[in-house]
Amino acid sequence: MSLIVGTVVLLAALVLNVNRSLLTSTDQTIEAEAILAGTSAAQQVIDLISDKEFDEATIGTYVENVADFTTPASLGADAGETMSTYDDVDDYDGDSLTVATPRMGNYKAWITVNYVNPASPGTISGSRTRMKRIDVSVYSSYLPDTLEMSYYASY
Repeated sequence: MSLIVGTVVLLAALVLNVNRSLLTSTDQTIEAEAILAGTSAAQQVIDLISDKEFDEATIGTYVENVADFTTPASLGADAGETMSTYDDVDDYDGDSLTVATPRMGNYKAWITVNYVNPASPGTISGSRTRMKRIDVSVYSSYLPDTLEMSYYASY
């Protein structure tokens, strides 16, 4: 009788370990798919922004002097502009949008745009330069952390 009880206990322990392994594997699969979907969502936002002009001053013309570009303090949408009428990359500064994905639901994306030092693109510049960095941060409840991607627009 004790042999049967011992066998049942060992079988139960084995079943619990197998279930734990399957759950861990499923969690990792969902997390990997969430990261892929989040990367795709961030890339969609970057694609949307990268189609725009570098600066309001460069729309339809060539600008030689960086002093003609939008000041760092004025980055963002111009008065009266909405996301559907944005015409340059810095119009998106400070905006957020929702990106729908087919399998993982909606992702929230936040956008910041800054001038950066062309010699050191990781360094935000307090003055106008010929390079802007567009940072897109994407979040979903399925992600372990916020996913961040950057795009550099230069003129």
